[in-house]
Amino acid sequence: MKTAILITARLKSVRLPLKVMKAIHGRPMICHLLDRLKLAERPSDIVVCTSPVAQDDPLEDVAREEGVQCFRGDPEDVLRRLTDAAREFQVDTAINCMADNPFTDPEYIDQLADFHAGNGHDFSQTEGLPRGAFTYAVSYPAMVRACEIKSERNTEIWGRYFTDTGLFKWGTLQVDDPDLRWPELRLTVDTPEDFELVTRVFDELYEPGKVFPLSDIVALCRRKPELPAINASILQRCGMPIKLKNGTQ
Repeated sequence: MKTAILITARLKSVRLPLKVMKAIHGRPMICHLLDRLKLAERPSDIVVCTSPVAQDDPLEDVAREEGVQCFRGDPEDVLRRLTDAAREFQVDTAINCMADNPFTDPEYIDQLADFHAGNGHDFSQTEGLPRGAFTYAVSYPAMVRACEIKSERNTEIWGRYFTDTGLFKWGTLQVDDPDLRWPELRLTVDTPEDFELVTRVFDELYEPGKVFPLSDIVALCRRKPELPAINASILQRCGMPIKLKNGTQ
């Protein structure tokens, strides 16, 4: 059974243009994410899943330079793109994260993969980590089924197809570790404020050639509350309600 990390990545962001290619300590943000993801032990492959749009060409270049795979699929239908990538690389379980989450935690990738497989889930999620540190696990047959039942192409946020339709077996891995549990802490990058926080964290913790753990990030933000205050006012955008081919939601 093959497990792989599928990274959702585009360069079309409006609030912070070209955000995943913005440099932090001399490297694109997505490269710092890849450094972290390569520490996960359960996945055998990492695939940058982007689009055929010319604007996204730099993402294929980065994938090649960083020694990971690249898949270019549907520009708007994220769930379809991930499903097609899983089929292309013969993935049984996809661990999905987004390229604008440079602090995705590799230890919880492994824990989630084990939780997902051990419970025979179609879809698994993590609850309790800071926003931007967690991932999702989804089985390939469930991805195919979700693509069959959905009626929209805008699937940037797609988890509810698995949790809200009653068609899939799913579960949540709870994070109880007090050194990591802080779901209100915003470590994703959508805005200039988000990028400032991430950059400040790197300024404090980064050493070239090393990956500092999520526990150090959380500890730093507890010790210096002025850091999480940088983006505390940013509201997370909510996904649109899912729509199924039979007209239900």
